[in-house]
Amino acid sequence: MATNPMQRKARNSFLLGMLLMLIITGAIIVLLILQLTKIKKEEKELQASYVKVYTLNRDVNSGEELTAQDFLEAEVVRTTAPTDYLVPADLGTNMMAKIAMTRGTVLSKEMLYIDETETKNDTRKEEYNMFILPSDLVTGDYIDIRLLLPSGTNYIVVSKKKVEIPMVSGIDSTDTISVNLSEDEINMLSSAIVDAFRINGAKLYINKYTEPGIQEPAIPTYPVNYEVLELINGNPNVLEEARNALWNRYNATDSSGNQTQVKQRTEVIDAIINIDPKEAKNNLEKNMEESITKSVTTRQKYLEGLSVQTTN
Repeated sequence: MATNPMQRKARNSFLLGMLLMLIITGAIIVLLILQLTKIKKEEKELQASYVKVYTLNRDVNSGEELTAQDFLEAEVVRTTAPTDYLVPADLGTNMMAKIAMTRGTVLSKEMLYIDETETKNDTRKEEYNMFILPSDLVTGDYIDIRLLLPSGTNYIVVSKKKVEIPMVSGIDSTDTISVNLSEDEINMLSSAIVDAFRINGAKLYINKYTEPGIQEPAIPTYPVNYEVLELINGNPNVLEEARNALWNRYNATDSSGNQTQVKQRTEVIDAIINIDPKEAKNNLEKNMEESITKSVTTRQKYLEGLSVQTTN
């Protein structure tokens, strides 16, 4: 059957319209896909431009130890974040503020002393009551323990220890401190205490670090007596690294080949003690008794304080 020209024209127009519609629809779909792709790309780029950092949730002082509870998560533009910002893995380490910082500070590793070492097996908390304490000493301060002789010779016995002031009857003790020491440090300090007790006019005293977060530990200079050195050398509880370091320090020589620690021990400390060995022995016994009496009294006051708290 022959097709009417008008019908053919109408059909062609319809097909052409449908084709145009399909083309336009396809173009719109392509444009939408491109737009969505662009939006997703921008979102990824935007997300990539932000990084997770940690900020302080309180003010801290130089030398103050920090725990995970002191940090808050935050997101900042990558370009504004420190290049060495903290990551979650850092929160499992021991950290100390090098400088004083305010709440909200974005933390970087440069601002913190990060110690990844664990407490050593030979570390113990030791309590002492024979040191001269600074008037402003408080728990959390970092200290050196030093021995001063009547001649003015001054030795560092142990260095950079965090101090704790025990509470007795609800108030800080006026003469007692606690510090964590390794086995070799316990022995060295015991030697220094005996020397200080023997020598009239000698004193063991404490001085504080002013910026413990950025100040390195001082190098001990005290020449331990040979008997204690032998004890340390044969003590299985002293770590080999510490034992070797102490022996190397004791046997170090000057430009003339003299053993500097041995010379200091024999010509300075032992020389003073040997002037009057009997007096040195009496001084030691007297000072030891006084220290023991103070320890007993402090312990009694502590227990009395606990008894009062229990009663209340």
